[in-house]
Amino acid sequence: MAVADILNGPVVIWKAPVGEALPDDSTGAGVAWGGNWETYAYTKAPLSCNYTATELEIMVQQELTAVNRVKSGENLTFETVLAEITSARMAVATSGTPSTTAAAAEQVGKDELDVGGESAIDQYAWGFEGTYVNSSGTQFPARWFMYKGTANLNAAQEWSVADYPGIPIQVKALVDTTKSAGSKLFKFQRVTAAAV
Repeated sequence: MAVADILNGPVVIWKAPVGEALPDDSTGAGVAWGGNWETYAYTKAPLSCNYTATELEIMVQQELTAVNRVKSGENLTFETVLAEITSARMAVATSGTPSTTAAAAEQVGKDELDVGGESAIDQYAWGFEGTYVNSSGTQFPARWFMYKGTANLNAAQEWSVADYPGIPIQVKALVDTTKSAGSKLFKFQRVTAAAV
């Protein structure tokens, strides 16, 4: 058992257009991923990641127990609550259209979001990065990459005097048919040593 394998600390969420190249393996922890990857938002809740698979049990009449088991479906979901409320952040979770109007003579500055009446859901590549420190005291990144996923509002927003509101967001993976079998849903990467 290795204590250095325990991950703890802040997590950064990244978003990019579908098909964007993953950051280079040598990209250090906390360093911009490059390309069209952008950090998405501050969060007010932990980020949860859930991979599930449904299984088909292969049964034969001669046995009481399954003789084999295969995956018949799989899902990957990320969930958190965004701390920043803007039309652009809400647009990602609603597939809406954000707009910003600058203040001018007799015109207030405003941030707006229009939603409703469209069936298409926007798709993005997603990732998140945490860090860990190895036994030598060196910090390295641990990353999840979702090649393609859609976001939605996952719960009611709560506006109250006792807390500040957030955007409860859920991101669900879609298959990336451009990848080979065994690599179509996600990639987990934990950098263990610097290049020599």
